[in-house]
Amino acid sequence: MDPLGFDILDLSGKDGRVYDSESPHRHTFFELFFFESGKGLHEVDFTNYPVEANSVHFVSPGQIHQLSLKNTKGFVLCFTEDFISLKTKDSFTENFPFYNNPASAVLRLDKIIAKEISLLVAAVNREGKTFHTDQTELVHSYLNIILLKLKSIYLQDKKNETSAGKSRTQKMTQFKKLLNESFLKHQPVSAYAAALNVSPNYLNALCKKHEGRTAIQFIQDRLLLESKRLLYATDMDIKEISFYLNFEDVSYYNRFFKKQTNLTPVRYREQSRKNH
Repeated sequence: MDPLGFDILDLSGKDGRVYDSESPHRHTFFELFFFESGKGLHEVDFTNYPVEANSVHFVSPGQIHQLSLKNTKGFVLCFTEDFISLKTKDSFTENFPFYNNPASAVLRLDKIIAKEISLLVAAVNREGKTFHTDQTELVHSYLNIILLKLKSIYLQDKKNETSAGKSRTQKMTQFKKLLNESFLKHQPVSAYAAALNVSPNYLNALCKKHEGRTAIQFIQDRLLLESKRLLYATDMDIKEISFYLNFEDVSYYNRFFKKQTNLTPVRYREQSRKNH
């Protein structure tokens, strides 16, 4: 990553650099994968997504991911939030909801839009080959246009929603944002419901309708995801992870993890690293 907070790599390796895709890893910056052609799998936070022609995959900081590609043509754009910041009151992930960590988003583009994105990415790649301070504004502008184009596509599916449907979708987005900010506090469903100005029953019904899970399952799944990330990607011992996740004690953390996965944290760490 360039000190200015931006980089672009050709996934075919034609630029002489190879993206370390086959080993699970995570970054402190955002990534945008544009696949022009090819096949494969993209595992993000332990969920597999197919790699298809004319598709875009989004990865947020902290997410663990790996790629298994076959004859793939495309690029990965890497950037920090500071680099792309629009200087608005809203955060980057609020402006671009497909980066609403921890959820992973995939966009499939029609051929016309894919061609537009391809030309824009090619322009970024040309500038990126000799990227320096004087070109920051130009690269930033190209990247901003790409993100805004993708945002318009992402939001197109929501245009036909009723006002009530839009309101429910917004509440779910707000809940996910609050959860991602506060899951370490182990707050009950009632606390999230109060912050959203809805009842706990309404929040539960909303979660079940949109995602097939209750609100408490959302909370538990977010803790579990962070736990899996730490077990896989760090050398923190179980006690340290338990403390970091704000569990009362290690035994409580062990019981929580085993209830969710049927494995102890130690056993999960052994299996996940062996499988990868």
